[in-house]
Amino acid sequence: MVDQKRKKTVKRHVKPNSNQVDPIQEQASSTASPKRRRVQKSKQTSKRSKSESDGSEDWAESDQESVEGEVTAAAQEDMKSAVIDIPRPKGSPFADALSPDTLEFMAQLAENNNRDFMQLNQERWHAAKQDFTDFVGLIIKELQSMDPTILVEEPKAAVYRQNRDLRFTNDLRPYKIYLSASFSRGGKKSPFAGYHIAVAPGNKTMVAAGIWQPSSSILSRMRTGIMENASLMREALSTDAINDIFGKGGLEVLESSDKLKVAPKGVAKDHPEIEMLRFKSMVASKYFDDVDVVSEGFLDKVLDVFDAVVPFVAVLNSWTG
Repeated sequence: MVDQKRKKTVKRHVKPNSNQVDPIQEQASSTASPKRRRVQKSKQTSKRSKSESDGSEDWAESDQESVEGEVTAAAQEDMKSAVIDIPRPKGSPFADALSPDTLEFMAQLAENNNRDFMQLNQERWHAAKQDFTDFVGLIIKELQSMDPTILVEEPKAAVYRQNRDLRFTNDLRPYKIYLSASFSRGGKKSPFAGYHIAVAPGNKTMVAAGIWQPSSSILSRMRTGIMENASLMREALSTDAINDIFGKGGLEVLESSDKLKVAPKGVAKDHPEIEMLRFKSMVASKYFDDVDVVSEGFLDKVLDVFDAVVPFVAVLNSWTG
């Protein structure tokens, strides 16, 4: 059972107001300033030139606004609606959950994954990002009391950037369609085992812990730990809290999507711990429905998962860190 001493957090989210969101700035065309002529012009010539110049600038600005208006209108016409209906419980948004508006925005981003959509919805994007960052801050505050090894940092430092890395892929969609953050003793970019949350509409929000696709050196140390004392891991994955949260225990809790079908190189196929040694990643994860994510009490559900896997993360870091 989860430690009853842990207090529920009742801190309210801080929503951005209009003056916290930078408006989209129009790109003004830059023109070089002409050198001052040595010949002095008459006041009448200067006034006429200024009048003509102002007139041409007005026409240029008018044309620019017209073009931008047409582009904006075209982008809005091409915008698709979200195909997922986001639940909106009475009384939402709640202080200890995500706002339905955040899931609504992410659902629409999934259907309009392009820069035009993001530019047209900057204010909504900033609000969704702030909502998630506030929630991450609540997690950090409570998680550190469960696992004192966790690095305490600003919430935004734990949140991953939204832009996708397009260098080595044929999928050129510019943005991730989920919001995510990680917590470990070295921060989100460290190689240590830790805790993770990814919020995505469509009942795909994931709360997880462990280590995902580690480097060859860390994987080697992890397998050495298994061969020397696999009982530590079996014990960490067989607690009452694990069974209560995941509905099962032992190696069945772990993700097996990248598990080897054969014995690792250099390991005998009849090794007594061959099942555990075939895991390349060691991750325990639980998924939540959209209604959970936007309902009162979601923070405690996330923390219950993290509380249950603290021993699991501790064993991994004792082997690999």
